[in-house]
Amino acid sequence: MFFRKIYFINKRFQTRFILKFVLAVMCWAVATVWVYSSLVEKKLDALRYSSHVDIKTTGDLLLPITLGTHLISFLLFAALLAYTMRSVMKKLSPPLYSIKKDLARIASGDLTSEVSLCKGEEFQELTSELELMRRGLRENFVLIKDRQLALSSAMSHIDNAMSEGRLSMTHVETLQSETARLKESVHLFQC
Repeated sequence: MFFRKIYFINKRFQTRFILKFVLAVMCWAVATVWVYSSLVEKKLDALRYSSHVDIKTTGDLLLPITLGTHLISFLLFAALLAYTMRSVMKKLSPPLYSIKKDLARIASGDLTSEVSLCKGEEFQELTSELELMRRGLRENFVLIKDRQLALSSAMSHIDNAMSEGRLSMTHVETLQSETARLKESVHLFQC
């Protein structure tokens, strides 16, 4: 059975983020209820001692307070959420930028430098998998390069043998063998 690995965010970071988010939502809800109840209590106390009461329904009395409280709490919560998202992006942006830079370097053909992140940054598992990929590509390209050099050497031996008039079947078989080995190396890549 095939199981997918989670590369992008480790579970500890994800759990901390979710707990902070739930705590922020709970604090926002408690603060909203507290502000609302204290405003309603003040309004009702003021009405109780007022000699002139011109209210037809409780909605006329409580609707402005309810709307005002919810608008203020929504704006505060939006600001808190924006701050939280900014801090998450601040934490995730440097490793993502580093990975993007390493991938661009690999795509341009540079397979010499390691793909790595600083200790403690997110995406460590993804980076280690990318490093394994870079090593595998490097090994395959080194193998192809070695086989290409062997093929060039075999061609050079054939050229020398032809110019000296001593071309043999051994030279041709060597060339065929090196060509077949190079084809095997190239077939490792599925294009």
